[in-house]
Amino acid sequence: MEKRELLFKEAITLIENSTPLKESILYHNIYTVNMNGVYPFSTREDVLGLVKFLNLVY
Repeated sequence: MEKRELLFKEAITLIENSTPLKESILYHNIYTVNMNGVYPFSTREDVLGLVKFLNLVY
């Protein structure tokens, strides 16, 4: 869980024009999305990809 906290904190700092929606999407994808016991956003690279997506789309 500690690793997830570090990933979340780093992601929050990298979000451009942070909004509650972006923070919620980050939170849920880092902490709660779990597919068959595997978190799809569990590495720094995965989270940076999500941040990049959020910065482009929202």
